[in-house]
Amino acid sequence: MKIKQSSLSKYRMGWVLVLFDLPTDTKTERKEASRFRNNLLDMGFLMLQYSVYAKCAITLEKKAALINNLRIIAPTTGNVQCLFITDAQWEKSITLSCVEAQSKRQIKKTTKIGEQLQFW
Repeated sequence: MKIKQSSLSKYRMGWVLVLFDLPTDTKTERKEASRFRNNLLDMGFLMLQYSVYAKCAITLEKKAALINNLRIIAPTTGNVQCLFITDAQWEKSITLSCVEAQSKRQIKKTTKIGEQLQFW
């Protein structure tokens, strides 16, 4: 199914963010946390930080399906939080990065959704 770019609203389509804090004290807990991260990658999520992942949801139905799949793979310990932000909100986000040589924070624009849609 091909979706026309012009028919997509910046307020209807967006990103599912998965943020988690999982225990890693025991070997079993580390294995479970690693399994969860690998499942997120297998589902097509992008790693933004070690415990923050994002995936584009072109429709609200896609968002609901992602949330249902996350319920299935979520570990039994720790905390997993799922957020949905619209594409309009995503475009306004910024990234602060420390440049080692200058020890100053630089602001980087995030990737626009159009660039991400090229993967589909």
